[in-house]
Amino acid sequence: MPLNVTFDPPILTLAPGHGGRAAPAPVGPEDLLLEALQPGFTVIAEVTRTEVLTHLDTVDGRLHKAGIDLAHLPRKRRLVAVHAGQQLEQPVTGAWPRLATELPDGQVATLVGPPSWIRALIPYASTEAETVTYAIRNGDGKTVVRVHWTTGRLTRPTAVDLPVRVGIETLRGYRAEAAQVRKALLKRTPLQASDQSWFASVRDLPALRPAVSQRFGMRPDQAADFAVADALLGYLAELDATVDGIVDDIDTEYLHDFRVAVRRTRSVLKMLGDVLPSGLAERVAPEFRWLGDITTPTRDLDVYLLELDVLAATVTHPEDLTSFGAYVRERRAEAASALARGLRSRRYTDLVTSWRSALAEVIAHPSHADTTAAALAAERLRTVFRKCQKRAAKITADSESELVHDLRKACKEMRYLMEVFKPLCDKKAYRNVLADFKELQDLLGEFQDGEVQAAALRQFAQEMVDAGRVDANAILAMGELSGKFEARQRAARETLTAHHDTYLGRQAAEHVDRLVTT
Repeated sequence: MPLNVTFDPPILTLAPGHGGRAAPAPVGPEDLLLEALQPGFTVIAEVTRTEVLTHLDTVDGRLHKAGIDLAHLPRKRRLVAVHAGQQLEQPVTGAWPRLATELPDGQVATLVGPPSWIRALIPYASTEAETVTYAIRNGDGKTVVRVHWTTGRLTRPTAVDLPVRVGIETLRGYRAEAAQVRKALLKRTPLQASDQSWFASVRDLPALRPAVSQRFGMRPDQAADFAVADALLGYLAELDATVDGIVDDIDTEYLHDFRVAVRRTRSVLKMLGDVLPSGLAERVAPEFRWLGDITTPTRDLDVYLLELDVLAATVTHPEDLTSFGAYVRERRAEAASALARGLRSRRYTDLVTSWRSALAEVIAHPSHADTTAAALAAERLRTVFRKCQKRAAKITADSESELVHDLRKACKEMRYLMEVFKPLCDKKAYRNVLADFKELQDLLGEFQDGEVQAAALRQFAQEMVDAGRVDANAILAMGELSGKFEARQRAARETLTAHHDTYLGRQAAEHVDRLVTT
């Protein structure tokens, strides 16, 4: 089996032709080996093994980015990972998708846990591999080498044959014979040397490559309405890609990604919707606000659950928060069920269908915009940046928190606007502005999180008391946690008041002026 034998010399693969010669007519592997290795060796088929593999990764390919390949072998109830040339295995049962934290303890779980983080491991392909092992015997009838001939096939998401793989297993004391066999196979057959792993040969299949985007991209001289509609189509594609994951509750990041796409859409409608056909932005904006509203309860509870262990570690008696965690999980299950109903509703289906059609119509017809994408970008980026500056100037140590929230909203709009027009931006200026706003947004987020979470904790505590679901120790622990949130909010306010000129001052304005040239 290609996953269970380390070959030295490396794998060979079957090529269409080799050394300028055409490949011979198709023959069985035993005949091909025998012809290549005569007269010094004989070839005897020993055993045939078939294995089914479920190939796993997160939906955004985090394991692949970390250089890890992962597969489940259902028949053997084994989980196999290959990383940095090392193969690790551990027992596993159960179905997919699942989080790495739900795997039994073992070497593979330890390896894949950090890079997969809170994203579920999902099947991205299934393969079948049949390996026939041939004993290569010398003139004395002794087995000196084993050749493992593997034919494979991608079975899901579509049926595709994989390249034949031939591994030469060196037996102790017969390294010279293994080298001789390898040389003969390379010289007398269409086999060629390859260092590609079984996993890499699967990942390289065109059938598993991401679908080509239907978007057109953005150019400086492009009509403004065309560019905006194209960007909105991209956000709609992001919504589509996450809905099934939310409804099936695969992992919390599907909802996070969905909400980001909704917020980006709402920001673009607000800041750039005037270049679209008259009335289109105004007509669809309430529907995207509805999407924001129905997703908020589940996401807020997700954030609590994701941070619960860390939060519990900050209080005097972490175990006192156990009943609070159970209560939040119940509330989250109810909210997720309501959200799934919303995303299965006719209202959502109609929104997506009509929105896609409207945007496609904008792109299909001649532009009515009187400005280019570059001119629009330069004007709106400067306008929103000035709004950020004005809102920041109103904030003092004694200002109401609503002013801080207003600044945070304006900063988010600036970030989303930059993302829309990134293809038109000067790379260096973009990095500088992004750095300014990221640090500022982190501060603003710390402030808002402190206020919102402190208030939510008080509400949760009251609900649990009313329902008779909490004891005095839990209330005390929740009060202690609320106090820590309020302290974080105060610290963020002090830093913001002292340093907002650093992020929104003259130098930052110069960076914004250089973002887009017209």
